[in-house]
Amino acid sequence: MSVVMDRRHFSRLRWYRGYSADAAAELTPRDPGRPGCWVLHGGVELDAARMSRFSALLDRAVCSGARVVVLDLRDTGFLSIRVAALLGRVKADAWARGVDIRLLTGTREVERALTLVGVRPLFRYYPSVDAASGSESA
Repeated sequence: MSVVMDRRHFSRLRWYRGYSADAAAELTPRDPGRPGCWVLHGGVELDAARMSRFSALLDRAVCSGARVVVLDLRDTGFLSIRVAALLGRVKADAWARGVDIRLLTGTREVERALTLVGVRPLFRYYPSVDAASGSESA
């Protein structure tokens, strides 16, 4: 376990525990109770160690026949640049198949990664899973 000092807030320390089995269990699809919709909960971290599983779940959701796939990243504290770039590619591929990928975010770290890669403008803002899984078009 290592300690990382946040330079903006010297009094706050963040503990980084790395990849764990508990974090992997969080990366799961959830049923929003609406037909034609998948919800994927990203968990605490989406880094290189989890990228292949996350990519496989996204592909499965896009190819499932769903019209809407919601990525719930509100609890995600770390999003790697590679995963953020993957979201841009998956969004384009899904759009070609008639699937709308919608994104829920909640942390500055996730927003920053999406902005750095340049994919943030591809996704609308949604306040909740209910709003994102609704039938309105993006």
